[in-house]
Amino acid sequence: MPPTKRRAHNYVTSCCFFAIVALVVDPSSLHAQAATLQDSVVNRAASLFRNIAGRWTCAGGFARGGALASELTFTPFADGRALAFLHADRAPNAYWQSATWSLDAAGHVVSMAMAGSVKTRTGAPALFIATAWSERSITLVADTVKNTPPFAPNQFTYSLISPDSLKMLWELSRGGLKAVGDSLLCGRVR
Repeated sequence: MPPTKRRAHNYVTSCCFFAIVALVVDPSSLHAQAATLQDSVVNRAASLFRNIAGRWTCAGGFARGGALASELTFTPFADGRALAFLHADRAPNAYWQSATWSLDAAGHVVSMAMAGSVKTRTGAPALFIATAWSERSITLVADTVKNTPPFAPNQFTYSLISPDSLKMLWELSRGGLKAVGDSLLCGRVR
């Protein structure tokens, strides 16, 4: 084929391809699909927050040995799109955590901004991002917060075993391997 005819043929082929793509990929359809996905994410997060809401009394232990007892409270707000979370160990342990869990529907991300402390009344801030979550379980992995000391990589997983039973697992990285720090089995307080 002569070069002029080849260019004309390529031009016609390209125009046909883009015309077909324009017919197949309807922008309003893409917008509707994105809105449906966002609604699905919002509904899944709202369902998780609803399922976990309430007061829980917990017993468990540390991986290195020793008993652990705690109280957890999850209080929904912002029309169910966020949770206020309080974790308080019972004596002799002194760990406490105050956090807000929230959903960024556009980014499809659940995050937890928290302050917590083992021995002092002042809390070190931390940010956790959900790497996996559903209506019944969430894993929140530590991210960085500017101007705070670096913590060992760690994560919290909260899993509903039943409507009245919740498991909390705290894991941290030691030498590149994940290790259990502590775990709790919680019952819903009625």
